[in-house]
Amino acid sequence: MGQPPQSERALVAALDRHERLIEVGVGRRPEVARALAERGREVVAIDVKVSEAAREASMEPRPSSAGSLRVVTADVTALASGGDDRSIRDGLGLDASENGFNAVYARNLPAELQRPTVALAERLDADCLFTTLGFEEPVVDVRRRSEESGTIVYVAR
Repeated sequence: MGQPPQSERALVAALDRHERLIEVGVGRRPEVARALAERGREVVAIDVKVSEAAREASMEPRPSSAGSLRVVTADVTALASGGDDRSIRDGLGLDASENGFNAVYARNLPAELQRPTVALAERLDADCLFTTLGFEEPVVDVRRRSEESGTIVYVAR
């Protein structure tokens, strides 16, 4: 497999300090989640429809020093507007002992999912970072973080 695109490397670098993360909208491109898991992070990647590529990435063998990647069918809008923390754990398929996410992130996050993604991060008291589709500006309050690659990572919390 070749070198990942600069935007993916920039997002991985921006998220590297976080231990437990949720990726919103993993789609057919689990490369960021996979790279974070290979760096020893615990990642739960969600989407309303989980692709075969994402499922396969979650089943790849990793060295014992690596983290984990779990792929879950879930809707960020439902998670963000749900009842309590238990409803989030249930929506993510986690057991009661699995708490404490440090970051919620997304790559190529469309405008219509930015508010629920930030709301989920707020509910979890987690950082929220994302990239956009490129032609869209963020519709939520953000700080722009320019990476060396030229990629802009938006920090909403």
